[in-house]
Order: sequence, then C-alpha cells, then structure tokens
Amino acid sequence: MKAKETAIIKDHPASSPEVSIIVPAYNVAPYLRECLDSVLAETYTDYELIIVDDGSTDDCGRIADDYARADRRVRVIHKENGGLSSARNAGLNIAEGKYVYFLDGDDRIRPGLLAPVGPPQVAVQGAGKLR
Repeated sequence: MKAKETAIIKDHPASSPEVSIIVPAYNVAPYLRECLDSVLAETYTDYELIIVDDGSTDDCGRIADDYARADRRVRVIHKENGGLSSARNAGLNIAEGKYVYFLDGDDRIRPGLLAPVGPPQVAVQGAGKLR
C-alpha cells in the first residue's frame, strides 16, 4: 500500500524556500530517522523541512529536535495530539515555501523527487512505505 502525499501552491516571497516539506509525526520514532534522512538526501536543496510532533509519546519530539539542531532548514513544532489534519495545518501555518509537500513520518522520498520543481500545479504522489 502506498501513502499519498500532496503538493500545494502558496504565495511565495522572494527570500523564502521554493518548497516546504511538512512531516507530521505521531509515534513513528522507529521510522522517522529514515524518513528525515530521505528528505535531507534530496538533490534539490531549496526547501525547508517542517516536522510536526503531534503529541507523540515516543521519541519523535527528541529526534525532530536533533535534526533541527543539525540542519538550519529543519524546523519543529511540538503540539498536543490533534490528528493528521491538525498536524498538517500547524505546519502550513508556518510554511514559507511556494510549494508544499506533505510526507508522512513513516514514509520516505526518493532522491530527485523535487528536482526540478515543475510549473505551478497540484500534485499527488505515492511514496515508499517504511512499514
């Protein structure tokens, strides 16, 4: 079974990253590092990575914070559990990219997925499932 991720378009200030990648994370600690590493291995580098710790009771919050300390493109939101839509919306509230890509915390992307970023349109794509 393949997960669905969605890319949407937002207003884009000139100094902002081209793409905001939003990763909701709720109790996916065994998979989160592989997910985040797949994003950081992306060959296209004009992106920000927003990890939304949706009230996880495992190590998701700590893992997210470690990645944020190691890479300036990574930002973390810690919030009470509100479900997938709530976590995605929290990420959207701070996203600065022209395009938004949602990636579940237990999925990964293949290198080159974002390069080149195509013309403005909405895209839905499956990603490799980790579990």
